[in-house]
Amino acid sequence: MSREDVYSAAEAMFLRWDGLRIDTRNFDGSDERTPGLARRWAVDLLSALAVPSELLDTVELLVSEVVTNSFLYSDSGGDPDGLITVGVGVGRGVIHVEVIDAGSLVNVPAMRPAKDEDLGGRGLALVHQLSKGWGTDYAPEIGRALWFHLAWDQAPP
Repeated sequence: MSREDVYSAAEAMFLRWDGLRIDTRNFDGSDERTPGLARRWAVDLLSALAVPSELLDTVELLVSEVVTNSFLYSDSGGDPDGLITVGVGVGRGVIHVEVIDAGSLVNVPAMRPAKDEDLGGRGLALVHQLSKGWGTDYAPEIGRALWFHLAWDQAPP
């Protein structure tokens, strides 16, 4: 990745967060409880901002899917020193959730077709279907960021 690509990725991350009220938390990449802990943290955080329960249900599902992907498929997952960072931002009519991990040279987040009998492979399809938008960026200094937006027209207190 060229220096310009790194700056572009970092700039995209800053633009996604511009004007949002933000909170972040690091989770242990080697702890199998991480997806559950992350979704509970995000839901508790947004509950305090009076986010409606139906939107909290969507946040809970999508955070679980994205953090589980980080845990299973990134270089952060299973690493005793690995971190999975979850950020939640609120403002400008959206809830912005971003999950940052070490990335992976062999696993890049992408929607893949799943057969009816497959037990997995639907996480990003759910993110695509239920979010206002989503994407992924990678920068060697930062890692892999997978983010999604949910529409919420209330301003935080």
